[in-house]
Amino acid sequence: MDIAVVTGSAGLVGGEAVRRFAPRFDLVVGLDNGMRQEFFGPAGSVARGLAEVRRVENYRHHSVDVRDRAAVDGVLRTLGADVRLVVHAAGQPSRAWSARQPLVDFAVNAVGALTVLDSVRRHCGEAVFALVSAAQVYGDVPDALPLVETATRWELDPAHPFHEHGVDESIRLDRADRAFLGVSKLSADLAAQEHGRQLGMKVGVFRCGSVTGPGQAGVPEHGFVSHLVRSAVRGAPYPVVGHGGKQVRDVLDARDLVDALWEFSLDPRPGEVYHLGGGRERAASVLELIARYEHLTGVEVRFDYSPRPRFADPRWWISDTRKFRRDYPGWSPAHDLDDVLSTLHRHWSGVQEVVAPG
Repeated sequence: MDIAVVTGSAGLVGGEAVRRFAPRFDLVVGLDNGMRQEFFGPAGSVARGLAEVRRVENYRHHSVDVRDRAAVDGVLRTLGADVRLVVHAAGQPSRAWSARQPLVDFAVNAVGALTVLDSVRRHCGEAVFALVSAAQVYGDVPDALPLVETATRWELDPAHPFHEHGVDESIRLDRADRAFLGVSKLSADLAAQEHGRQLGMKVGVFRCGSVTGPGQAGVPEHGFVSHLVRSAVRGAPYPVVGHGGKQVRDVLDARDLVDALWEFSLDPRPGEVYHLGGGRERAASVLELIARYEHLTGVEVRFDYSPRPRFADPRWWISDTRKFRRDYPGWSPAHDLDDVLSTLHRHWSGVQEVVAPG
């Protein structure tokens, strides 16, 4: 029997992995204890995502906290060597939340990843392991790049080597301010690399830019593209925080991310680190995304502006994915920004929500 295991299986990346891997495996096993609601309240709940993956015929769910060594071990010990692929997508994703609860953030992101890695090593050591990491591991390092402010965005000096394709994996990790989220993500990232390099596991680390899709319950502290569209559809103000709304991010559809993980699983390179994002073609500032969404849909976006930026929130990030595309030439993102925004608009327009007064 061929089995895939997905942690965070009711969330954005995990849910997409369940759906896209189900036809390729005899069984897909998901671990998700719904902790996102604890992070972000009812608006951030993955209950809808859990209901969707439960409808997948060959899916089996376990309400397991990745910090619980005994529970994780119990699942993977039972599955054993039949596990061919593990996608670790569980985690606490918000820099603001991590500042309020750094101990919990570190336990979920760093200790949780190490717990899953260790259990995979002992019970299904031949499985491919894909760690979904984040560009937050770099903290504010990108702000040391020569940036220029324009009318609608921060932009990198065209003479800089990163300008055309974005930031590659050579960018430094040290001498940085980083949120507690970046600390916990980097700890998991490094631990995963060493499981590949020292212990020979088929581990890949994927440092992602902004990933989104209809499976994401966007909230003010995480999932800015989803939250932008969700707010617009509801007629609620969208919070723009710092940098004049000109901070630039590249946006990757979760479907494209999961397709990249699949390509890696077919020919794993142990211990490798890759940047995955939408690249320059799918990059925009917050102001530009608002204007693009309004043009596409005719829906006005109301927003409130707070001038003080979030701690260690860089003004510019675009992922250079050329290393991954060189190693896996069969992959390239299929969904552009208009597709992403239109898909999110259709999704949130079809979701009935209770709007809190005020």
